[in-house]
Amino acid sequence: MKRSVKTILSLSVTVLLLLAAILWQLSTGDIHLGIGETLRAAFNLAPDQTAWFVVWQLRMPHLLAAVITGGALAISGMILQTLTRNPLADSSILGINAGASLGAVLLIGASSVYHFHYSDNGLALVVLLGALLSALLVFFVNRQGSATRVLLGGVALTSVLNGIILLIQLQLNQFDFEEALIWLSGSFWDTDMGFLMRYFWLYLVLLVLTLFAMRLLSGLTLGQEMALAIGVNVKSAQRLLMLLAIGLTTVAVSVGGAISFVGLMAPNIARRLVGARPRFQLPLSWLLGTLIMVVADVIANNGFGKVTLPVGLIVAMITMPYFIYLLFFQKRKS
Repeated sequence: MKRSVKTILSLSVTVLLLLAAILWQLSTGDIHLGIGETLRAAFNLAPDQTAWFVVWQLRMPHLLAAVITGGALAISGMILQTLTRNPLADSSILGINAGASLGAVLLIGASSVYHFHYSDNGLALVVLLGALLSALLVFFVNRQGSATRVLLGGVALTSVLNGIILLIQLQLNQFDFEEALIWLSGSFWDTDMGFLMRYFWLYLVLLVLTLFAMRLLSGLTLGQEMALAIGVNVKSAQRLLMLLAIGLTTVAVSVGGAISFVGLMAPNIARRLVGARPRFQLPLSWLLGTLIMVVADVIANNGFGKVTLPVGLIVAMITMPYFIYLLFFQKRKS
């Protein structure tokens, strides 16, 4: 099959799967809606009031959270894999998620000890600082530019930070411990539309900036020497793209907590389907990341009877087999 045909087919099929998953998410739950009811309610076409309430008040916030987290993690993972030239790179493996989570847990712990209430903006700030510091530590270790050192440094940092997080959790009271656990297990912990819309607009801004940086991303996929030859300032491009990756990860973690491996799986599948050309890999990665999160949300809320599981747990169940496959595949390749 010609590459152009395969690219168009891959994008088209993924779009259709995502639309089907969105319809599935909006129609499935304790109150089951038919396809017609769901579409009328979603587009405000004289819907039944119950259907409108279920779609817009109960299920649309979860859909918006899934779109934000899935897309942000997928694009962040693609950028990190390009920067490190390592297909196993991901914000969760490189310690960025753990750093962001440590910032959130520290704020929860401090609010418990010093008896203050933190705002959503305060939470976003500490999450950003945690993600930024952990990313700087990992890339400081990688001054020689070794993809293996980045991966090993990220795994080591993740282990250390998770140990610190556990120590902090053990000092919390039951209420704060459960709040931290919800965050760390990966959950859409705040489905207020006002909260989600603030992060949605920030997410859109970061996506637009990533599209403007497409030339830089394309240049870096060719390697540093070729990027320099076509006029790309490699150091500046790396810094800008790293900031975009950290920003996207921060948005995702702020909305969905510590969700892992979406940024690993989506870009890898996209690369296998359309190659390493960012103009095609980036939109397909975004579609696949969003698809994974929407499907995971439906399963988490409806797949286990009356029990609702953290969406991060379902994502791990979906993506971990592929991660293990990649480990063995990469080993065999080397």
